[in-house]
Amino acid sequence: MRIVQLSREDHAPLRMTLPRNARFAATEHLVSLQAAEFAEAAVAYPIVFFEGPTGLTPCALQGLQQGRNQYVTADGSWRPHAYRPAMIRAYPFFLVEEQDGQFGVGIDAEYEGWSTVEGDRLFEDDGSPAPVLADRLELLQWCVTETPRTQEFTKELLRLRLLKQETLTVTGADGTSVALGEYWVVDEERLQSFSLGDPLVDLIGLIVKGYLGAIHAHLISLHHLPRLTGELIGG
Repeated sequence: MRIVQLSREDHAPLRMTLPRNARFAATEHLVSLQAAEFAEAAVAYPIVFFEGPTGLTPCALQGLQQGRNQYVTADGSWRPHAYRPAMIRAYPFFLVEEQDGQFGVGIDAEYEGWSTVEGDRLFEDDGSPAPVLADRLELLQWCVTETPRTQEFTKELLRLRLLKQETLTVTGADGTSVALGEYWVVDEERLQSFSLGDPLVDLIGLIVKGYLGAIHAHLISLHHLPRLTGELIGG
């Protein structure tokens, strides 16, 4: 994958054929999520917080080994009925953070669906986005809007000391355990303590801000971890 900035001038003749399968995501074991995606994502994936360039980021854990997505099947299909995170649906387009803190649009220059002959145009003759690009830009704009809300949600969890660090460990059939990495999850015991004494004010704050639903979705999603572990051990 090689991400370059999308340019009306440089990419004016570019055309695109939409991805025919999900092989482009076969090596992505982590995909960032917006808090607004938690309810749908929790049905399919463990949602955990990982340390990234900008701090803790909520992610859909799609595989327990780096470089392996357990939701992409052998024939390149996405696991049936599993929610596709916004960043997966946007491919081969990406948000690119610029020096001024704003976001631009990047593309995967190595995507096989680019052409100057076949596929849907990215730009109209007047330089405006053609429909296929306009759809992706709308999705990416939604991500731009939701990103600060997700960041505020994560900051609030940190402020209230609601996140605890854990180590992801897989134990093989022979009893050997392998640590796969560290992640953060909501401390359920601390959350329950908010119903007593002064922390009740903090609990009300989580409800008013609309965060409590996302927290519960995250906690429910963790029940997918044993299934992913079993699939990994089973091959």
